[in-house]
Amino acid sequence: MRWLKRVRRSMRPDRGAAAIIVTVLVSCGVVIGMLAITADLGSVASQRRSVQNSSDAAVMSLAVACAKKDATICSTANATTALASLAGANSTGATVDSACASTVAQASPLLVPISTTCAAGVTSDLGACLPASTATALLPYVEVRTSNSASTPFGGAIGAGASRPVPACARAAWGSPGDYTAQVPIVVSECEWKNNTSDGTVYQTGPAGPAPGYGTAAGQTPWPAASSEITIYLKSTTTVPCAINGKDTAGGFGYVDDSTGNCAAVVSINGWASIDTGSSPPPNCYAAIAALQGKVVELPIFDCLVKQLTQPTGPISGYPDCTGAGAGGAKSWYHVVGWAKFYLSGYKVGGSQEAASLRSGVVPCSGGDRCLSGWYVTGTLTGSGTIVPPTPGNSFGAVLVAPAG
Repeated sequence: MRWLKRVRRSMRPDRGAAAIIVTVLVSCGVVIGMLAITADLGSVASQRRSVQNSSDAAVMSLAVACAKKDATICSTANATTALASLAGANSTGATVDSACASTVAQASPLLVPISTTCAAGVTSDLGACLPASTATALLPYVEVRTSNSASTPFGGAIGAGASRPVPACARAAWGSPGDYTAQVPIVVSECEWKNNTSDGTVYQTGPAGPAPGYGTAAGQTPWPAASSEITIYLKSTTTVPCAINGKDTAGGFGYVDDSTGNCAAVVSINGWASIDTGSSPPPNCYAAIAALQGKVVELPIFDCLVKQLTQPTGPISGYPDCTGAGAGGAKSWYHVVGWAKFYLSGYKVGGSQEAASLRSGVVPCSGGDRCLSGWYVTGTLTGSGTIVPPTPGNSFGAVLVAPAG
């Protein structure tokens, strides 16, 4: 019986528990390790998004500054320092490691040169800019590289380091827009633009501060002199510079087809746009133009007017008569050569659709005339579009800035 009791004691149910415990502990270690890696990778991914946001914001700011010839940012001495605070504001703890400009940008008169030329991209480094495409390489562009340290507490616990560097790079280019959507389907002739800006040498300081952007309130720009206000005629019953021949075809009056139906028009640099007939804008434009008074509008500039049944193709060199002689009504085409920025102070675009100038206090034209009043300013275009490589000719004071991969 004693022997049988000893046998029974040796068959207790807790036998082998130690092995189970060891197995569980080992398994838990693997699970915990996997959870640690997952948590650390999540932290790194979050930091990468944050630091990439900082690069994107910083490079767009730098590109805008370079396009504006702003030496307080776009220069060797100031770029990295000026952008560091911006990067930090968009990504906690992020710092700007370097800023550089492409060879095309350094040769461009739009740039206050940054002496560091951007190196070729590296595809194997997530923190480096990828190689510029063939199209991008033809554009003036800048790059900004930022970095941050991602916390990896679990990795530190298992001896893999408590943090790791997280770099990022962004690139932005600027230049004349290729395809771009107009705020209003109004075009202005190069002839009239030259007359009103002394061939691109006279611009007014742009608005700032609270609407209408000019005045004596804090942050506002002082009003330009009264003599600086100009009138763009969309229709004139008297003789004005650039009217009809070289300006607007009879029955066209400075409007292009509103392809979207929302008082907008997509036009292409060096492309041809069909006129919209009539002395008044498309119906949807009355409210849109009223809402733009006291703001800067972006207007396409045309350098050639052709009358023919089918849409012209190619450059204007193939159309020796760009005066639009004999043109009238439909089937006339404007050749778009660039974009300008214009502060809209007042207007008359219909019989009763008018507003007195914010500067002079009077409607800029009367009777059967149709017109806009204000002045040209320089700056960057606010919408999105494509950028074309620099070409000889006038930029009309406006450039487009866009991410470039």
